[in-house]
Amino acid sequence: MEGELQHDRYAEFALSAMVSMIMIILFSAIIAGMALMMIEQAFMESRSQSINQSETLDAIPYVLTFEVDSLDTVDNTNDRLYLVFKFPFASESIEDSSVKWVVMGDDGKTGGAPTNNKLDYSSGDFELATTLTGSGSDQNAIDEFEQGTYYHIFLDMTSPNGNGQYDLKLDYGGTLVLAIEDGRTAEIDFYLGNDAGPGYDLMG
Repeated sequence: MEGELQHDRYAEFALSAMVSMIMIILFSAIIAGMALMMIEQAFMESRSQSINQSETLDAIPYVLTFEVDSLDTVDNTNDRLYLVFKFPFASESIEDSSVKWVVMGDDGKTGGAPTNNKLDYSSGDFELATTLTGSGSDQNAIDEFEQGTYYHIFLDMTSPNGNGQYDLKLDYGGTLVLAIEDGRTAEIDFYLGNDAGPGYDLMG
C-alpha cells in the first residue's frame, strides 16, 4: 500500500511538471507573438516616416530671382523683398503654409548697451505666393506648390502681423532662410549696397 502511495506521488509530480511546462510554452509563444507584432509595427512606422521624410527632403525651393521690391529709408514699414522660385525636385505637391521664410540680421547698432548688437528678424510663410500670372500676394490664389511650376511672392518685413523687426538699410547685409516643415532648409546671404533700391539684385 505504501509503495502505491509513493507511486501516486511520483505521478502527481510528473503531471504537475508537465502542466507547468505546457503553461511556460504557451506563455512563451504569446510573448513571442506580441514581440513580433511590435517589431512589425515599428518597421511599418519607420518605413512610413522614411517615405514621408524622403518626399519632404526633396522639396526645397530653388530661388531664381531675389531682389528688393521697395526700400523705406526711415524704418521697415514699406520694406519688401521679391522672390521667384520653383520646386524642381518635389515628388509630391507641398502645402504653401508648410514653407516658411525668415529674414534676419544684426540690428546694426554698436556698443555695449543691452539694446545694441541684437538680432532683428521678420518671418512668415508662403501662403501669399501665386503663380507668375498672379499678384504674388494673394492668400487665396493657391493652396499648394506643384513640381516645376514657377511662383513668386513678396516678403513684407513687417511680417508677422506688423511685428517684424528686420529693417532694410543701405550698406547692410542679412540672411534669408527658407524652410520646409520636417524637411530641409536653405540660406541665402545678401548685401544691400549704397545704391540699393527697387529691383536691386540680391543674388550676386
